[in-house]
Amino acid sequence: MGKQRLLLMSLVGFLIFGLLLGGKIVYQKKWLDVSVLRQSQQISGVVSAKVVNRNELKELDVVTDKIENLRQTSLSLQKLADNHPIRFLDQNNDTLKKVFAQMQFALQEGIALGNFTEMEQRVRIQAETAGVQLELEIDNDAIYLILNQGDAQLLEVIERNGQVNYLPTEKQ
Repeated sequence: MGKQRLLLMSLVGFLIFGLLLGGKIVYQKKWLDVSVLRQSQQISGVVSAKVVNRNELKELDVVTDKIENLRQTSLSLQKLADNHPIRFLDQNNDTLKKVFAQMQFALQEGIALGNFTEMEQRVRIQAETAGVQLELEIDNDAIYLILNQGDAQLLEVIERNGQVNYLPTEKQ
């Protein structure tokens, strides 16, 4: 009789645990994810946003269209991200990736030395030489860089203080 009672209590305990865990998963998928998606679509240039697991780490993947103000968009997305790092999924191309790679020296030197005026001049010249439009903004936390070429757009947020709020951009 005692073994049956213990077995029944264990079974009921596992059942309750399963229901609670299932309820948490359903809540996360049905309400929170839908809420993030709905709120993200109200941000100009954002097609969708979704929390995903990559290598057992959560991140907010943001599919973009044409973003005009990356700084404002980034600040709006940080409110939705719930402390997860943000990864932009943009419509870049090989030319934009190559130009951005060439700009890395000037960008990193500007951050290290704090000479942002010279950095801005150097990356602007590199963009013009490659026939790419450059939009560049800076604040205390990051450098916000947009490269445009026709329908292609590369977005990158380069953090200045070593935070990990943004992950490298990937092609959509």
